[in-house]
Amino acid sequence: MKSTIRTLAYMAPIPLLALCAHLGTHAQAQDAAGSTPSAAELMTEAMKTIKAVDSYTGEFIKRERVKGDFDAEHTFYKFKRPFKVYMKYIDPHPGQEVLYVQGENDNEIKAHKGSFPDITVNLSPYGRAAMKGSHQPIMTFGLEIAIKIMTRIRKQAEAAGLDVYKVSDGGTVHGEPVWKIEAKLPSTGRTVKAKDDENLWRFAKRVGQDMYVILHHNDEVSSPKDVDEGDEIFVPDFYASRLEYLIGKNTKMLRKESSLGELTSSLW
Repeated sequence: MKSTIRTLAYMAPIPLLALCAHLGTHAQAQDAAGSTPSAAELMTEAMKTIKAVDSYTGEFIKRERVKGDFDAEHTFYKFKRPFKVYMKYIDPHPGQEVLYVQGENDNEIKAHKGSFPDITVNLSPYGRAAMKGSHQPIMTFGLEIAIKIMTRIRKQAEAAGLDVYKVSDGGTVHGEPVWKIEAKLPSTGRTVKAKDDENLWRFAKRVGQDMYVILHHNDEVSSPKDVDEGDEIFVPDFYASRLEYLIGKNTKMLRKESSLGELTSSLW
């Protein structure tokens, strides 16, 4: 199934009519009964919905806090399974294009500036040029991965015995009524020692937390490479202290994802 996705300051998916009709009937029945789904139910439905879509296109506006300042990007993109991402920048850097196909081009990003001198280059997804102005590598792009992260955080909260997720009516986004999921999480964490030859990317994978979240909470670490064996690194328990998601009542598509706290980002 192919879908066109429309965004304005957040992701606003519009799937094919057949999918809308099926999910819309289910959502209307829920509303008529006056019931409010749980956060777990909404995330499960959102995951089922996006898994039925093989490719989609749209516009993506991202606002992210990087080094204390908010950076914004507006791009047109195409996504195709199993994992192919094409992005063309609208603002800033109009005309700049990037292409990443998992398993091809030595797993590097193919990019060009779209302005003189317009040279096509291959970039490491984790390199400084590819990560400039972003907290996440291109391999984390896409609605399915966003929902996986949302679900992981919720399960972590549940495992810790926290009943913090609230669901309410979220109004209307681009003509579709949405559910709003909100959560407030504690700013707790633990200290973990770095191992030999371990940069912050490897360290983050080992401890199960986002690399830039860890970097943000450790002022003495200046970059992902600035880690030595035995360094004591603070690892936050949760990605952020405040979370908000909007999920369509009819389409069951994720419309917006915001993570707020010491590290602030608004994606989708």
